[in-house]
Amino acid sequence: MDTSKKALREIVFNQIVDDIIHGRINAGEKLLEITLAKKFNVSRTPVREALLQLEKEGYTSHTKDTGTIVRKISAQRVQEIYEILGILEANAVEQVSVDIISKKDLSFLDGLNNEMERLANGKKYAEYMQKNSEFHNYFLKKQGNKTLMEIDSDLRRKIYRRVSEGLSLPIQIDNYVDSHKKIIEALKLKNGEKAKKLMLLHLKEAACGLTKEIEKPSRWVLRL
Repeated sequence: MDTSKKALREIVFNQIVDDIIHGRINAGEKLLEITLAKKFNVSRTPVREALLQLEKEGYTSHTKDTGTIVRKISAQRVQEIYEILGILEANAVEQVSVDIISKKDLSFLDGLNNEMERLANGKKYAEYMQKNSEFHNYFLKKQGNKTLMEIDSDLRRKIYRRVSEGLSLPIQIDNYVDSHKKIIEALKLKNGEKAKKLMLLHLKEAACGLTKEIEKPSRWVLRL
């Protein structure tokens, strides 16, 4: 594929994904080639390729009758994603607990968690979610596996949608922050087994909170 065409496709794809995640494109909305081509000032070819990639990665569905439609994420999908996150992140936190995590790392994680609490209390939920992803991805980063880091980040952006209402954060923020603190404390004690169990429990609780919110369609919608 021509490099310039590939670059255009990626630009279109990445912007649409960002619009979906940030709620600028809603679940159920139709994505039209001609409209997107005008928006991005490109031909319909990179748009068509971007739409195919969106469908392949589960952001949209396509039929001859309805065209390309942004999908709504299901409770089952959330559970499946969190199961994968649990495997990746719990194993990572255990593996880095003894020899890899330093006092400097622990200080950084403490500060990061405090910053998340401040952002949530200030209703800056978009920034909060970004910091939360940074916290969870940090252990994979210390592990040094770039492929797993990319998988983790991709899965998290599929289940996060930034909205001004903050989803369930005002209700569960104390639990989330407290869970992070417990994980950090276990790391300070170099207790990898405990840190792993706490991470698994934390992700299980997060999955439960999100699935409950998904079952309240009148409040908000998660989009994939």
